[in-house]
Amino acid sequence: MASNSPPSKLELSALDRLRLFLRPPGRGLLTVSTGGDSAARLAKLLYGSDSAAVIDSQWEDTLQKIRRVRCMGFGIPSDTGAGIVKGANLGPIGLREAYLAAHKTLPKEFLDLGDVATVPHLLHDDMLSASQIKDVAQALYDGRGAGLPVSPLSIAESVVETLWELNPDARLAVIGGDHSVSWPIIKGYGNRFREELGLLHFDAHTDLLAARFGVKYCFATWAYHAMKLLKPHRVVQVGIRVSGHNKTYWTEKYPIVQHWAHEVLGNEAGTADAIAAHFEAQGVTKLYISNDIDGTDSKWASATGTPETKGLHPEFVLKLIAALARDFDVIGGDVTELAPPLSGLREFSEEPTCRLAAEYWKGLIDAMAS
Repeated sequence: MASNSPPSKLELSALDRLRLFLRPPGRGLLTVSTGGDSAARLAKLLYGSDSAAVIDSQWEDTLQKIRRVRCMGFGIPSDTGAGIVKGANLGPIGLREAYLAAHKTLPKEFLDLGDVATVPHLLHDDMLSASQIKDVAQALYDGRGAGLPVSPLSIAESVVETLWELNPDARLAVIGGDHSVSWPIIKGYGNRFREELGLLHFDAHTDLLAARFGVKYCFATWAYHAMKLLKPHRVVQVGIRVSGHNKTYWTEKYPIVQHWAHEVLGNEAGTADAIAAHFEAQGVTKLYISNDIDGTDSKWASATGTPETKGLHPEFVLKLIAALARDFDVIGGDVTELAPPLSGLREFSEEPTCRLAAEYWKGLIDAMAS
């Protein structure tokens, strides 16, 4: 007699799991009756149509190519972890829209896998009761995914694992979302490449709290967990300038390397050389690059929850990424904290911070492909 119980995680194929974990680009932020205009606009840019049938068909074609293409990316439209002003949940849409406005199409050998299905109220499954996980799973997966994660960070971790199951050589360029989304991605990379992996982290803030108001996984803690997972001296932070403690406090507390913004400005070439030399001395051969848009000066990056002055110049950020890609194997990275609605513009294609984030994403993709 056939069982009426829903399929378990182990009974689902890897592609079937991805079909549950992800949604077509722009459709990962789950809403009931509002907020769909920007997703429809993006669909027309990507697929030439906002028809669900057309979108689903072309998205399925993309998923079928995962085994054959090395460079790919996805969005995590989660902003639950933000602490100041929200809006990063529309970061994946805003970045893509600006990218397509500037470059017309995505790189030929790159797959946009869509977005993590994001229930806006959730962050990580560790914060939920078993009964809540069960209820959300029923709603999110329509009874097809017993035992699957339901919160965006937890789903993202499973997406990374599933992609490597399909293609062990996959390199990921992720779009946030607030900076909490970096944790599940770097966790996957760290577990797999720990002995040779370095982390380059652009940010105005350290994100080195062990917990924030008792919350273990959020925008202010991801770098702490990354540092604990990797060898701490293989973490390099660039652009720091807003912290409750000075540089001496952090570098004495943890054996990480920090280049504060005031040290970089006017010494960009020396900073780039020092970072490359440090990674080489530590035996780093592979790099993950996490780029919080607020690491860049607010003159160029104002549409973010915590814009900060006296920051990095875009030219330096792009040149550093390209330079490191010549000496190290860039195997993944992310662009986070882009918050398009904060600009006040309804459409994002010409919004300056979105356009900058798109260039950062392009720089990351180019680095992964080099």
